[in-house]
Amino acid sequence: MARSYAHNVVGVGIFLVMLVAIVEATPPGIANNPSHSHCSDDEIKQCKNLPHVCPKFCPNGCITECRSCKPICIDGPLPPPYSPPPSASPPPPHSPPPSTSPPPPYSPPPSASPPPPSSPPPSASPPPPYPPPPSASPPPPSSPPPSISPPPPSTSPPSPPSTSPKKCKCKNKKYPSCYNQEHTCPSSCPTTCQVDCVSCKPVCNCDKPGAVCQDPRFIGADGITFYFHGKKDKDFCLVSDSNLHINAHFIGKRNENMRRDFTWVQAIGILYGTHNISVGAQKTATWDDAIDRLSLNFDGETIVLPNNQGERWMSESGPTTYITRTGKTNEIVIEVENIFKISAKVVPITEKESRVHNYGITQDDCFAHLELGFKFLSLSNEVSGVLGQTYRRNYVSRVKMGALMPIMGGDKEFSASGLFNADCSVAKFQAENENAGSLNNLELPSLKCNSGIHGRGVVCKR
Repeated sequence: MARSYAHNVVGVGIFLVMLVAIVEATPPGIANNPSHSHCSDDEIKQCKNLPHVCPKFCPNGCITECRSCKPICIDGPLPPPYSPPPSASPPPPHSPPPSTSPPPPYSPPPSASPPPPSSPPPSASPPPPYPPPPSASPPPPSSPPPSISPPPPSTSPPSPPSTSPKKCKCKNKKYPSCYNQEHTCPSSCPTTCQVDCVSCKPVCNCDKPGAVCQDPRFIGADGITFYFHGKKDKDFCLVSDSNLHINAHFIGKRNENMRRDFTWVQAIGILYGTHNISVGAQKTATWDDAIDRLSLNFDGETIVLPNNQGERWMSESGPTTYITRTGKTNEIVIEVENIFKISAKVVPITEKESRVHNYGITQDDCFAHLELGFKFLSLSNEVSGVLGQTYRRNYVSRVKMGALMPIMGGDKEFSASGLFNADCSVAKFQAENENAGSLNNLELPSLKCNSGIHGRGVVCKR
């Protein structure tokens, strides 16, 4: 009987171990959230309602980005950052009172009827022996308050600014169920996110297709993440099509222990039609987000935007170009009708980033650079460039998918001689001639040939 009982206990133990192993083997995103997503945008018919399986590495499920028709991980908001401040501030006010209340109880025991008025003052106030005995009784009640008040101001003010993530809203009225709803940015990007109106969820700007961030980390139109390091102080072609060309200027720092540079995108040059725009991050030693470090130029002229969110500049010639501040400083969106929409934000390399990645950033330069988000409206299937090639319909990724850091090669293939030079080996851009339109109004002569053919614009053969 005892044996059978022991066997049963062992069997139950083995079953529990197997159950725990199965639970641990299940990714948290698949176990706690739907493992599928789909696009519900009526305007994107080729992607609407197509089911997509969320990647296994998505901790909180995913959404489908309709234009690229690819699933994107969602990082939900994290409430814990709010708990430390309230829990940190209450202790100071509560701890001093208990420390000041014990002294009064200790004074009665040694008291005899004559001593009480005289003995408590010297015993209860070792710190205030300086004032005379008669004034010794008032100090005890007055001394605790000053000791209680200093701690709260010293601990509470610094915490709110450091732990308050940004709020964002859906601004597309085509989605009434989500329009104008406020969301909190995910913990992985507390200051740089936007709401995906289709899924009504906040998504990090650097986690969407078309993003270029950090040590240039790209997310292609196919949803695949890769790195393109290039070289410091050089220019590379990001996108090149017949009507659009975008180059990026890389800055960097040499790592003695590696064969490559640490690089970041410091500026971009955009060519379209007969116009050009440059967006850059100005060099600065120390970072202050209240100071604007953006540099903007349109057709060689400097653009000055007041430091207020919502301020907008518009071009006088077509195609209509808008440059709008999305933050008080260092954040803009550039829109050219029917061609593209680009978001740009100037950010520094923080001390923590430098320490974690061993960048070796010094106090003389915080390597201010751009975080970019691209959205294209009229690319052809011949588009090329580091990022542009991923927008081809039949594009097959060239990076090694199993690597921890998939790297896109082709420094020579995408190298350009300047920020506004469309001369990389894969360039497709064809600059429009402003005088090309005048040929339409040119009146051609009328000729009559010996063969009997005649008319305006006819060329006769000898």
